[in-house]
Amino acid sequence: MSIQKEKGPQIRISLDSMEAFLSLPIPDDGETYSFEDVMRVIEVKGVKAGIDEELIKHMVEDKIYTQERRIAVGQACVEGKDGYFEYLFNRDFSRAPKILPDGTADYFSMNTIATVAEGDEIAVYHHCTQGKDGFNVKGVPQAAKRVRDLPPLLGKGFTRSEDGDHYTADIPGKIECVQERVIISPIYEIQSDIGVQTGNIDFNGDVVIHGMVKSGMMIKATGSVTIDGVVENASITAGKDIVLKSGLMGNSQATLKTKGNLFAKFIEYATLDIRGTVNAEVLLNCDVVCGEKLIITGVRGSVVGGSVRAIGGVEANQIGNEMETKTMVAVGAEVEVYRRMKVLEHKVKSAEHAIESINNQIAEIEKKEKARSVVEKPKSDPRKVALLRMKVKEATNLSQDKEEMSELNEIVTRAQGAQIVVFGNVHPGTTIRIDDIVINVKDMQQGIKFIKEGDHIHMVRNEDLM
Repeated sequence: MSIQKEKGPQIRISLDSMEAFLSLPIPDDGETYSFEDVMRVIEVKGVKAGIDEELIKHMVEDKIYTQERRIAVGQACVEGKDGYFEYLFNRDFSRAPKILPDGTADYFSMNTIATVAEGDEIAVYHHCTQGKDGFNVKGVPQAAKRVRDLPPLLGKGFTRSEDGDHYTADIPGKIECVQERVIISPIYEIQSDIGVQTGNIDFNGDVVIHGMVKSGMMIKATGSVTIDGVVENASITAGKDIVLKSGLMGNSQATLKTKGNLFAKFIEYATLDIRGTVNAEVLLNCDVVCGEKLIITGVRGSVVGGSVRAIGGVEANQIGNEMETKTMVAVGAEVEVYRRMKVLEHKVKSAEHAIESINNQIAEIEKKEKARSVVEKPKSDPRKVALLRMKVKEATNLSQDKEEMSELNEIVTRAQGAQIVVFGNVHPGTTIRIDDIVINVKDMQQGIKFIKEGDHIHMVRNEDLM
């Protein structure tokens, strides 16, 4: 069987239709190709754009046969770029201390806030760059992606330039991004120790203290509180994070309270009420209530003495000590939380029923008032006034109870699956509680995870769960 000889110009188009190739088989004796004939074949095959006519003429005139050449190339679209803001301040902060080569945690190097001076440029806007449409060899357009510009930067504490592209700080202070808004807020920065010479601090914003805080002092801030030096038995209240880079020696009188997180080198003999996470290297004889997780890091990471209650769980290197100091570590939700939720559920149902009854009584009075108004001028019914007062009282109580229920539901959600993980030793004298289940550690344990299953607490080796 003979192989059929190819006849006429051969056209091959790539799968993406961005290239076309021409091959000229050897013609029969006495025959030649003409440029016009080849171009007609190319057109019939659908190649309409990006054609290199000079190359085709060269192939025909110089009789370049049986060699495939690329005779058409499409033009790929050039993608544009959306407009964007270039921020000139740090927006990425580590939420944990750096662990040094010796295993200790370096809280002093933590930097949880960024500050600016008045007049500092804080952001530059780069406008969108339009792309360029392309086409394939069949002449089909290849559209570039549509790009867009962003609206002006929102927030407070800064000014936008006349050209709209540059933003500068109006005031010195703390700068942060909050839900796509840039906020510059006042910051109270003290270069000295806090003592009787400075007095207590009560500031609407963030407080940074580069010295120590001496005994008996009080610090209140709606923002964060950062202290470089050691804190003695002082009282600190913050709306955001508290960072104690050198630690706290509380002498059983210090108190820390924040809606944010607590970061500290060490904390001794203090009472802590922390809504967020506690991250420290040592807790010694403290009474701690933590709304999220308690993480005790570093080679010295130990909880010794006192009572620790962390809803979201606990991670520590060591719990207790060789002297078997009584130490209580609890995670999850306490029984009282569930009891209170049941009480609130009953109160909410009762209040809703009472409000419905009051509304019905008011509607009945208004119906009678409307009927009397046809023959006489209506007078204010004292029963209606009393009912309206009752309704306001019931509605206020209902709102408060629902808000408390919402908070308790969040606690229960965070408490689900809470565990106590210890990488080193758990000493006798330690009491472990998960939700409402309690066990006492009587023998030294090492590398243990305490988990709740049903109505029991189980101790599982950490390596068994890896």
